[in-house]
Amino acid sequence: MKVKVEQAIEMARNNESLKGVTIEDLNDTQIRAADALALAEQGILVPEQNIYYSDKDIAYDPDFDDIEWSKEPLKMTWEEKMQLAEKMPTYGGSEEEISVKIKIADGEIRQWVNEHADKMGQILGNFIVDIYKANRIIKD
Repeated sequence: MKVKVEQAIEMARNNESLKGVTIEDLNDTQIRAADALALAEQGILVPEQNIYYSDKDIAYDPDFDDIEWSKEPLKMTWEEKMQLAEKMPTYGGSEEEISVKIKIADGEIRQWVNEHADKMGQILGNFIVDIYKANRIIKD
């Protein structure tokens, strides 16, 4: 079935499947970022050059807009970072330790990794969780 971009956007907003749908003017039409996201949720990828963004499409959010953000990195020690990480909520069930083999040719780097294994384990554990969540979002 062939449809125009506007019809496809309307279908996507109504959570209708776009499986088997061909969008005739997809490569020739400028699409708002929000509409491109709606199409992407239905498996239709809009070419980057066809997506446009307007500040008028962004809603005011006092939780973010009224905050003065600093561009300076947080200056925390490893210990402070570990304490902060321990306070953060964990997802899922019980925690279980997992071992991963890492091959590093440079002896100096291997020594450093061994000396900081506990700190690296915490950081890499959080990093792996983030990668997993991103992967799930992409698949869904």
